[in-house]
Order: sequence, then C-alpha cells, then structure tokens
Amino acid sequence: MTMAHDSSSTSLATHEKLPIVTALVGVTLIAWIYLFRLAGEMENMGAAEMMQLQPWAVSDFILMFFMWAVMMVGMMVPAATPTTLVYAAVARKAARQGTPVATTGTFVAGYLVMWSLFSIGATLAQWGL
Repeated sequence: MTMAHDSSSTSLATHEKLPIVTALVGVTLIAWIYLFRLAGEMENMGAAEMMQLQPWAVSDFILMFFMWAVMMVGMMVPAATPTTLVYAAVARKAARQGTPVATTGTFVAGYLVMWSLFSIGATLAQWGL
C-alpha cells in the first residue's frame, strides 16, 4: 500500500526560500571575509613574531575563540542550509495547524550556539596545547 505525499504541504515556495538562503549566504560571506582578512594579517606577521611562545592573555583567548566561532559559522552554516529549509517548511506547516514552534531564526541561532560551545572547547584545547 502506498501513501500519496503532498509535497506542497511540507515544502517552501521560492519566495519563502529566498530570504532564508539570502540570510544564510550573507552570514557565511561575512564569516569568510573576516577569515581571509585574518589570514592576510597573519601572513604579514614576521615568522619570529608568530613563533614566540608566551602565556595567553585574556585578549588572546577571546580572539582565538572568536576565530574558531567565525570559522565554524563559515563552514557549518552552508552545510545546514538544507536542514534549515526543511525546518522552515515544517515550522510553516505547524504554524498553519496552530502548533507553536520556534522560528527558523531561533533554529539557526540554536545551531550557532552549539557551534560556539564547540568553539569554546576548541579554544580551551588549543590553549592547553
């Protein structure tokens, strides 16, 4: 026995996808621009400057965390785009049925919070090494 599947009830129209994809692409581009600028700054540093081992200051920890967090945004937001679009479609359908669900923005924010927590762990591991 097969069930008919109404794809229109769980998919988004192009006009609904466009703002979501545009926002995700925008966030990704900002992250990559930052990372390329950071790489350029590191390239301009002398080898002696980069090789000096010294204890991290609080500012070093914060900057390293920020580097990890931005890198995770740049790499992981594009990977989550299909899942984000599926969530948006499910959330839209749930809203039509009167079921309260988190917004798509909240879904993406939660995803970014999890990668930020990973970034804290990566920064602590790098500091320990």
